[in-house]
Amino acid sequence: MDLSEKQGLNGVLTIELRDTNGALVEQRRVNNLITTAGKQFLAHLLMGKADALPRRWTIAVGTGLEPANIADAALKTFVDEAEDPAPKVEVVTNGDTSIVRATVTATLPLPKLSASDRPQALTEAGIQITQGNDKAKPILFNRVRFDQVNRGANMVMKLTWEISF
Repeated sequence: MDLSEKQGLNGVLTIELRDTNGALVEQRRVNNLITTAGKQFLAHLLMGKADALPRRWTIAVGTGLEPANIADAALKTFVDEAEDPAPKVEVVTNGDTSIVRATVTATLPLPKLSASDRPQALTEAGIQITQGNDKAKPILFNRVRFDQVNRGANMVMKLTWEISF
């Protein structure tokens, strides 16, 4: 009987653009990179470091063009962010195996653009975790660089990040 188990940590971002009536305009799924800071954050939680408890989870978007790198500490060109006040954790069992999936979902409001402004050409996103007080610098848990998504003045952007262990 083989009792070994392969553990991994991976994430997938789902991007949905909807018009003001709620109709889906575009949807994409992209894999992401967990940063070194994100892995350190998880290790601190595992070891019971009280100061590691997250206070705020946000998904940030930007216009940076550089590929994701494990050393990334922030988005390359930050544009906007939205908070998930209640991230979720669930266990998914399939026969003798199971995964734990954490989900962070945030909906960016309509951008502050006029109808005549060019759309925001978004190309990157990441989960930011804030610990401690409001002055604490957020930890960039993960980052993804994706093909350009144009967020116009009448577009609501919903971002769902699934992190599986």
